[in-house]
Amino acid sequence: MATHQDTDNQLEADLKKTSNVEPIVMDDEEPYRDNSSPYGTTEAPPSGPFGKCVARVQKIVPSGGLIANCFQLGSVTLGGAIISMPDSFRTSGIIMAVIYLVIMCCLTVYSMTQLGFAMRITGLDSYETMGRGLFGRGGDYFVGAVMCISSLGTAIGYVSAIGSLLRPVLNEAHGTPEYLKSDMGVRLLQSIVWLVLLLPAVIPKRLNSIRYIAVVGVIMVLYFTFTVVAHSAQHGLLEGRRDGMAFFTTGNTAIYALSVFIFAFMCQTITYPVYYEMKPNPSVKQLTVASAIGMSACTVLYILAGVFGYFDFADGTKGSVLDNYNPISTPYMMVSFVGMLIKIVAAFCANWVCIRNYIYYVFRWNLATTPYWLHTLFCVVVSGIILVAGIFIPEVTLAFGLVGSLTGGFVSFIFPALFWMYSGNWSLKTVGLFHWTLTQFMLIVGVIAIVWGTIATIYDSFFT
Repeated sequence: MATHQDTDNQLEADLKKTSNVEPIVMDDEEPYRDNSSPYGTTEAPPSGPFGKCVARVQKIVPSGGLIANCFQLGSVTLGGAIISMPDSFRTSGIIMAVIYLVIMCCLTVYSMTQLGFAMRITGLDSYETMGRGLFGRGGDYFVGAVMCISSLGTAIGYVSAIGSLLRPVLNEAHGTPEYLKSDMGVRLLQSIVWLVLLLPAVIPKRLNSIRYIAVVGVIMVLYFTFTVVAHSAQHGLLEGRRDGMAFFTTGNTAIYALSVFIFAFMCQTITYPVYYEMKPNPSVKQLTVASAIGMSACTVLYILAGVFGYFDFADGTKGSVLDNYNPISTPYMMVSFVGMLIKIVAAFCANWVCIRNYIYYVFRWNLATTPYWLHTLFCVVVSGIILVAGIFIPEVTLAFGLVGSLTGGFVSFIFPALFWMYSGNWSLKTVGLFHWTLTQFMLIVGVIAIVWGTIATIYDSFFT
């Protein structure tokens, strides 16, 4: 088994490849590849009828191709943030929210390009190894901690979102005991969902099969978006623009939604496997194109959910738009609720991998050799802490807002910019005025997101 000293030596050897680099180009690339890297290997589809179906899909959409990359990036982006879009449009104003989304889409695509440049130069294949290799000793722990906190906050938000799914069903269903309608009753049911669905899903050491559930989850997010549009067309949209509905807002309220918009585009964590699994060869150009297509599609869905959801309920729009619906009287919304639950389970597992891997790395445990009883105990304790935090979070928008501001500023803006800058031979002369200016802008936006986004989120959640 490789030791940490072996890893350090390998990283130092890899970094020697970053000296005297030629100016960056975006095609005809032959990047350094580490033969020990898990990327680039193709997992065989599962056996049985489901496996045959997966094999046919893989033939139509081959792994590592442009379409597959677009789907991967889109699937990790679409998630819990979409249930907060109508409220974010309410706090920011319709036009300002659209501007925020378009800007975030463009900056996200550029951050992926920056990460692509850094990977092409260094050959390093994760945030942690880049942190160790480019920032020096301790950089891996700092970068890994930020990523872990980001995943923890997102997982907490998903537990809180389960409550948003349950409340409308419990409040509208006939014969529901009053206890289950109370906060304690909802927390009890959240705990049961955690025990029955979330905990069993994260205990296995290998979570490869979750990606197939994620496909279903993405389809259900698409369905949810169209149900929001359909419900609005039948109800609130008929009333047009009402008093209090704004195109622009001012003050802390306008800034607050920025954190949610940042969270909505946090897909950078899977940039590394997407890049290294590209076929025939990894390409910054293909990564940029795939990001542009995937993020543009997500932006369209966010705008649809935000605009139609806001017009549906106007100033009555709640932090989670799920709380505004009556799934009992509208069966198609009930199907949407079930679909979002599937998406939450898949997304929770995806975030769990990052949390587990970082804590294992800190304690220097090996996933393959750790006894299963210890691994299970670890899963119960850590996911239990996430459960407790999730059931006591006042609103799902608070969790997503804090993740977007505190860690999103690093993950989405600061890390991509610094990784490229520290990769070697980075200057105004080698990268050009366009890239030099945008990279500095990314750093400034990251600092603004961390400072002002966090302040606005806390102020709006506790002092208004």
